[in-house]
Amino acid sequence: MNPLRMMVLSLTGSCNLACRYCYASEQDARTMTWDTARRTIDLAAEGGAPFLLQFSGGEPLLALPLLVQIADYVRGNRIRVRMDIQTNGTLISDEAADFLCNAGIGVGVSLDGRPDVHDPLRCFPDGRGTSSAVIAGIQRLAERGKEIGLTAVVTAENVTALPGVIEMAYYLGNVRRVGFDLLRGQGRGVSVRPAREEDVALAMERVFALCRKLERLTGRHIVIAQAEQAACLAHRVDGGFSHCHAMSGAGIHVDALGRIYACSSFVGDERFLLGDVVHGIDVRRQGELSHEMQRTMAFCRTCTDFLRCGGACYARMAGENAICTAECALKRAAIKEATSNKKQGLHE
Repeated sequence: MNPLRMMVLSLTGSCNLACRYCYASEQDARTMTWDTARRTIDLAAEGGAPFLLQFSGGEPLLALPLLVQIADYVRGNRIRVRMDIQTNGTLISDEAADFLCNAGIGVGVSLDGRPDVHDPLRCFPDGRGTSSAVIAGIQRLAERGKEIGLTAVVTAENVTALPGVIEMAYYLGNVRRVGFDLLRGQGRGVSVRPAREEDVALAMERVFALCRKLERLTGRHIVIAQAEQAACLAHRVDGGFSHCHAMSGAGIHVDALGRIYACSSFVGDERFLLGDVVHGIDVRRQGELSHEMQRTMAFCRTCTDFLRCGGACYARMAGENAICTAECALKRAAIKEATSNKKQGLHE
């Protein structure tokens, strides 16, 4: 087995929100046991190489006691791991904020734009908007000097308002990175319209222009994840699919019951099941899936932007049964921005 570079750990399938596009809405709502969590971490650590441990859900902060146990175990056993959490932000209490800061866990918060755009998409089960709770949680982290990343899911409903995400990032003050994640047509996401290619292209042009303007005004630079990736890929010497650890056989997703999948997008799909934390990873099946994904996405290699792009998302294409041209537009805009910054000698 190749050493794992990334493991996504779904601490619970339960969530306190009812986001309209949630691709994980059909997951089992149970919470992971400590024994399963320990076995999972030991499995990833067997390779001996440093790896990224990302906590997800559902909403992982619903399992805060388990998260504390995991962090203590990692520190106590000196496991070489970087820990990150992706959260909806509504449960970042003073207790949670103290823990995240003290444990050195990187924090990514989901925010889809200004409150009038965010609230219809990311709401509580009773329909109330979540922006005020999200902002309050982020501010608790800011009070403790904790920098964060924002992730915005891009749909037809918010694509024209994506610059609002950048406005919120500068307003909040402790955002160092923003990423844009195109809608996945799974779970509740099947009922939400995806953004069109031309709308994504225009929106990202406006996003980058606003970033440059606000950086000049404030002196603060906020990284756009896709442009950062394009800049990194400009220096690579290999020609493979570099954006996805699942496609290279170096990443896994473990659900709350300890079942191991090749990718977070396919939890519950037996075709992408690689084993469980008791019996380990089926290495043969992992290799077969890696080759299958790369073979399916072979058309990416014919694109002139492939080296700077790293290839499209297999899960997104499989979910839509078609090439996601909006993803291509997003990455091309990022490549253009990264190339422009390099020519100007910025942020190198």
